[in-house]
Amino acid sequence: MAVRRWFGLALLAGLLCVLYGCGKNTQNSAGSAYSGSAGQADFFGDTAAGLIDPPLEDQSSDTSGQIQRLAGVRICLDPGHGVTTASAQEPISPLSQETKAAYVSGASGSSQTEEAVNLAVAQLTRIELEALGAQVVMTRQSHEATVSNIERAQIANDAGVDLCIRIHADGSEDSTVSGMSMQVPAGELLGTPEIEQPSARAAEIILEEVTVATGAYNRGLVQRSDLTGFNWSEVPCVLLEMGFLSNPQDDAKLATEQYRQQIASGIVSGVCRWIEGEKSEP
Repeated sequence: MAVRRWFGLALLAGLLCVLYGCGKNTQNSAGSAYSGSAGQADFFGDTAAGLIDPPLEDQSSDTSGQIQRLAGVRICLDPGHGVTTASAQEPISPLSQETKAAYVSGASGSSQTEEAVNLAVAQLTRIELEALGAQVVMTRQSHEATVSNIERAQIANDAGVDLCIRIHADGSEDSTVSGMSMQVPAGELLGTPEIEQPSARAAEIILEEVTVATGAYNRGLVQRSDLTGFNWSEVPCVLLEMGFLSNPQDDAKLATEQYRQQIASGIVSGVCRWIEGEKSEP
């Protein structure tokens, strides 16, 4: 009986040990899996939150240590067009009764609209300008925007910027036409004629820098007397045509983040050159 009792107790103890061991392993395994799952969820959550416009965040951190070459400089970036259902006419100039459409839709490519390209490049440009110490004013920061051409000029005027850069893409019925150009204010309808010369100097320098940065064909400067945004401007202003969305090659390049960044970097290099040149003049 004693032997049987001892054997029974030993068998029971063995079973309890096995059960305890399995239960412990199961608990650890479940606990490990749970912790890993929770950690993984936190990791991906943080990553997703950090990936809001990652190229812009990366550029900002990369350029934060640069010399503030543009400290004290104010730049207005005007991404052309915008998504709106508004329709109105506005005076082409403070010196004329002639009117033009206040809102126009812009050109289109095979898979992108001009307003979207304009805004994307403006946002990249803003980051680089601010990294160099510039204060940047934007005429719009979203796709949906009802901002007339006069209002765009007034935003820059009210901010007292050193330069307003209007960012656009072109279109043509001839799909072989390509390249970049700069439009500049000129003519008798300018409300502030004094902006003509500094605008032309800025346009030439910035266009040179952008075409060097991108390898695009430089189509030169085009004087415009019929642009409302120019005629109402009280500060130097230029209008960059980044390429033709009607041209398959230009359209494809303008759709890439790399090419847009090259344009932005070229604009900023041109602004630096122009500002330094203006400061050096007697």
